[in-house]
Amino acid sequence: MVLLAVLFGSFTSPESLYAQKKQKAKAALTENDLLNRKSLFFDANKERILGNTDKAEVLFKRVLEIDPNHDASMYELARIYMSQVRIEDAVLLMENAIRIAPENVWYQLLLADLYRFSRQYDKVVDVFKKLTELYPDKVDYYFDLALSYIIIEDYKEAIVVYDKIESLIGVSEEISIQKQKLYQSINKPSKAIEEIQKLVKANPDNSRYLQILAESYMSEGNDKEALKIYEKIALVDPENPYIRISLSDFYRKNGDEQKAFEELKKGFANPALDLQTKIQILLSYYSLDQFYNEKKEQAYELSEILVKTHPDDPKALSIYGDLLYRNEQFEEAHSTFSKALKYDSSNYAIWEQMMFIENEMKKFDQLYQTSQTAIQLFPMQPLPFLFNGFANMQLKNYELALKSFESGVLVVVDNDLLLAQFYSSLGDVYNQLKDHKKSDDAYDKALRIKPDDAYVLNNYSYYLSLRNEKLDKAREMARKATELSPENPSFQDTFGWVLYKLGEYEEAEKWIKKAIDNEEADSAVELEHYGDVLYRLNRKNEAFDYWQKAKQVGGEASEFLDKKIRDKKLYE
Repeated sequence: MVLLAVLFGSFTSPESLYAQKKQKAKAALTENDLLNRKSLFFDANKERILGNTDKAEVLFKRVLEIDPNHDASMYELARIYMSQVRIEDAVLLMENAIRIAPENVWYQLLLADLYRFSRQYDKVVDVFKKLTELYPDKVDYYFDLALSYIIIEDYKEAIVVYDKIESLIGVSEEISIQKQKLYQSINKPSKAIEEIQKLVKANPDNSRYLQILAESYMSEGNDKEALKIYEKIALVDPENPYIRISLSDFYRKNGDEQKAFEELKKGFANPALDLQTKIQILLSYYSLDQFYNEKKEQAYELSEILVKTHPDDPKALSIYGDLLYRNEQFEEAHSTFSKALKYDSSNYAIWEQMMFIENEMKKFDQLYQTSQTAIQLFPMQPLPFLFNGFANMQLKNYELALKSFESGVLVVVDNDLLLAQFYSSLGDVYNQLKDHKKSDDAYDKALRIKPDDAYVLNNYSYYLSLRNEKLDKAREMARKATELSPENPSFQDTFGWVLYKLGEYEEAEKWIKKAIDNEEADSAVELEHYGDVLYRLNRKNEAFDYWQKAKQVGGEASEFLDKKIRDKKLYE
């Protein structure tokens, strides 16, 4: 018995050894050492708080010189080393501190952070396993342990830990969803679905969990069970804003386009489903070509529902207005965009659409007013200046048009095509103001940027021909314009007229006749031009007939037309 007691008494655990060592170290410290240690530790912490980490480091080291087992100094010094990214030094300190005080939570957590920082994830697992053993009722440590297992891809152990958490706090969405993902990762789809079934059983009235279950069935190809769940959601929660979208997606994936569209309409008619989500659905369901062409009727119907369900939302109105505009329903589009501006006048894109529509409808008085307002609201946007110039040109306010074009060209940034359009427009307005040099310079600038601009080539060559200047250059530009746009009757007439000015009457007759034949409606200018060519070809009776036709058509013609008809003679 005595021998047995001696044997058992001689055994000492490592933890006891450290405790004894610590006790001996304490015993070895004099009262003066203890006072110095306390004072130095206080000063070290003060320097650390003040941000003087270098001084703090020196002081904590002095504490450890006095007391090598002072774990609190090890902890504070390790924190300093961590901030300096001296991770190995910090780890050594904390491992030693934990040997001295193994139950100190803060030490364990700092060591876990250090292991995580140095990517020693296996050791992170060990720390949290230790913490869950020390504090079995502390749920946070189990969550950290589960996450650590996931990081090292030990998904089975992670599931075991989540099971333990579930036993402590019950079934929860966070844990069930996480376990579902983990079971999917280890290729156990039936177990993954069981987790969601368990979540649904614990929360039978929660339609969102039912939806997750339906989606789980869908992902596993079990469409029959998925449809049952979707239909159950529609019954228990008919106002659910997402169920109709989910059903629509279900039918679409199964090839039933009609049912998919019907469910989609029901979803869009639900005001509880926010507009931004509906817009995202439109973008995901339809390609741009489908939205505006192949499935245009569906797009119309859905857009109309958007406007009815969200009548005060400028985004809904803009989508519908854009569809109307692309379908050339300009009046309806204009009305829709006008409503959108009442709710949001700060949206530049809507103002731009309004200007495009008014220009298309040739409502130049309105275009002038709209562009004026847009210029005031968005002075750094170039397009309002361009449209304002167009409107003033059509209203024959050439000085105002010039002012708009000159102002707009200054705010064009990184857009060569738009810059070329401004120079082209400046060429047109300078010509109207008889400033031919500036007109030619502007056209030349436009062509340097965009050499294949058929509109500029045509106008520039025509104005040169009217002035009988640079006719060879005019011929080349006019020819190029007809090559770029071979069916354009206006370009054909210009080319013919330049040839006429060069005295090439037979070629001129062919081109101007081609222009007349291709024109949808008779043009007084082309008819008069053709009469002039015929006169030069000594076909004077025919020339007289075409002059009369030009007079009957009305519109723009030369100042000499009446005189030509009266005298049956060519005047230029």
